[in-house]
Amino acid sequence: MKKFNMKKTTQFISILLLFTSLFLTSCSSDDSGESNGTTTGDYFPMKLNNVWNFNANGNTEQLKMIGTDEFGGTTYYELQDEGDDSGLNTQNWVTKKGATYYQKIADITTVQSGVTINIKGYQMPMFKDDLAVNETWSGTLRPKVTFSYNGNNGSLPTTVTYTGKITARDVTEVINGVTYTNVIKTTMDAETNVDGEINSVFSEYWFAKDIGPIKEIQILNGGVSNERTLINYVLN
Repeated sequence: MKKFNMKKTTQFISILLLFTSLFLTSCSSDDSGESNGTTTGDYFPMKLNNVWNFNANGNTEQLKMIGTDEFGGTTYYELQDEGDDSGLNTQNWVTKKGATYYQKIADITTVQSGVTINIKGYQMPMFKDDLAVNETWSGTLRPKVTFSYNGNNGSLPTTVTYTGKITARDVTEVINGVTYTNVIKTTMDAETNVDGEINSVFSEYWFAKDIGPIKEIQILNGGVSNERTLINYVLN
């Protein structure tokens, strides 16, 4: 009988949570306890069929709003991201409350080396457009993670901690020969801990007013770096 490799399973879950928490009920949620603020503009326009096309190391990746759903009386826009590296095509949505932009991740079920893994969905704030430079937001999520293998079931203590920061605002950026004004630049430090298996990702995002995301960089565990930049976009 094949032996259950707990370390490999927890490592897989930890990295998977990082991929699904970037770029964000019965779910773990982090939209309470703080004011959503008063918006200073629209830095991620949300309309059905809005499209952003990115250059990612010579390849074109499309980010598109493909549908809407209601959660708690709020409209969320479902995203389809060709740059999703999780390989699971996990449903995720975005919404805006006041000055705060949230990402919501659906429940995930996957099989890894014969182990069925279930991760309850969760929500986290992507950024806040009313913060000044060097102001931050942070939080801790505790999504429920369970597994089953050869008739045995269990759960794994899991946390996702994050700290976001505004590093620039109202600046001008030139991306692929196009000049964008009124840009907010943010960073996000996220760490997952699944039963002691720790992974981290550092991300930088650029959002242009009335346009949306124009650039992003992600560095996994201080090593591999991924970057993509806006080529063109269609807003409705």
